[in-house]
Amino acid sequence: MLHGRDLGLVKVDQGQLEQVIINLCVNARDAMVETGGRLTVVTSNLHVADPVQRATETMPAGDYVVIEVIDTGVGIPAENLQRIFEPFFSTKELGSGTGLGLSTVYGIVRQTGGFVFVDSAPGDGAKFSIYLPRYQEEGVQAATLDKGEKGSADLTGTGRILLVEDEDAVRVFSARALRNKGYEVVEAKSGEAALDLLRRPDRPEVDLIVTDVVMPQLDGPAMIRAVREFMPDVKVIFISGYAEERFRSSVGGGEVVEFLPKPFSLKQLAGKVKEVMER
Repeated sequence: MLHGRDLGLVKVDQGQLEQVIINLCVNARDAMVETGGRLTVVTSNLHVADPVQRATETMPAGDYVVIEVIDTGVGIPAENLQRIFEPFFSTKELGSGTGLGLSTVYGIVRQTGGFVFVDSAPGDGAKFSIYLPRYQEEGVQAATLDKGEKGSADLTGTGRILLVEDEDAVRVFSARALRNKGYEVVEAKSGEAALDLLRRPDRPEVDLIVTDVVMPQLDGPAMIRAVREFMPDVKVIFISGYAEERFRSSVGGGEVVEFLPKPFSLKQLAGKVKEVMER
């Protein structure tokens, strides 16, 4: 961790930014599994005097706070660099990921008005650079006070949640967010693992299942249909990178289902969970 001095402020959702960094670090880890290596996270301020053109994107001149995630792994072939942020594009083996990790990173960074670029070559590791517009510090204290006066919704709760998600980054982010809000969280990396857990004689009592829709072998809707055979009343929230209409057509049937689209923030996740748990 190499932090710059006197870093500027950025205006972002903390939970979403954590998800971005976790996604990039998990990918870096996966790129160094075979040979080992070094993961470095660098933060700094940067003044850009002239617009910067990278492929089809132009980053305007201005002041930015930069986060770099650097690994010494296998690197990325040139033919993949232009597609690396596309939804469902993945260079991992079948069943090892959905290809949504980097598209989630791209979506969150662009929503904040920032930019993310990658520099890599086979055998030379990879560097992902995030440029977030520096927030003007004037009036920050007043804005914070106004926000505090208005108050915020209480998103804490109790109960046991089974979280089913094959993407490590999303599962780690989500589980930590829910535990911080007071919930007990049991994690499963696949639909099969979740089903095996719930079929055990000593299975944990679960108040809510939060499950991804798209997973290898046994997807979320199929897993829930099997669970309903012996836990008919369990509450369920589906999470998915699909548009909601496409998701509902894939689930089928007339059952009312709860849905949370990816990417989601800590506040959105905690709010949806509390809403469903209190019904």
